[in-house]
Order: sequence, then structure tokens, then C-alpha cells
Amino acid sequence: MTRPASAPLVTPTITYSAVAGKVIERLRDARGLTQEQLGGALGIGQSAYSRLEQGQTSMSLAQLHVIAEQLNTTPGSLLHEADTLTRRLLAQGVQVKNEKEIPTAAILVGLGILAALLAAGK
Repeated sequence: MTRPASAPLVTPTITYSAVAGKVIERLRDARGLTQEQLGGALGIGQSAYSRLEQGQTSMSLAQLHVIAEQLNTTPGSLLHEADTLTRRLLAQGVQVKNEKEIPTAAILVGLGILAALLAAGK
């Protein structure tokens, strides 16, 4: 008797850009700034800025510097917080990748775990 093939498991996955974007989003919200305001400081529109924050587009070092300045912090502090959050995600079994070619289901599961970790940390 043969066993039915089981469905492949989805490994929760997220990009490092999305993790960094979440860190920036939390600080932006805490400072009462809008995506439009930060986008304006970068010389881009709200929708382009939103893609940066969501990790759909990678930000340049110059953009990171301007964002940090607008949030009254340093690029190093933003990256340190993103690294800390990355370690927490890895401990929860979430893969954090640098590239964007990740299955959508894996991204959604990874984002769900990220949201839960952020909610628990508040």
C-alpha cells in the first residue's frame, strides 16, 4: 500500500528589506510622520516610499541615511534593530533572505510571524 503524497510544507520566509522596512514603519508611526512626508524628504512619491517600507524595493544607503535623519536616529541604529528582529525571526523558524524570489505563501506566513513578534514586543 502506498502512502498519499503529502503537500509540501511552506517555510515562512521574509526579505531583510521587509524587516528593515517594518522597523522604519514603527519608528515613523511613533514619530507621527506619514509615508508622504518621508517620501517627500527622499524626493519620491508616497507609493514609491511605501514599496521601500514593504521591502518590495531595496533602499540605497543614501535613502537609509535620509530616513534615519528624518526619524532622529542613525542608519546604524535602524540596522541594529533590524538585525535584532532578524535574529528573533530566525529563532521562530522564519528564513530571512536577501533576494526577492520567494514564494508568496512563504512571504505571507513570514509576515504573519513578524507581525505577531512586533505585537508581542509592544
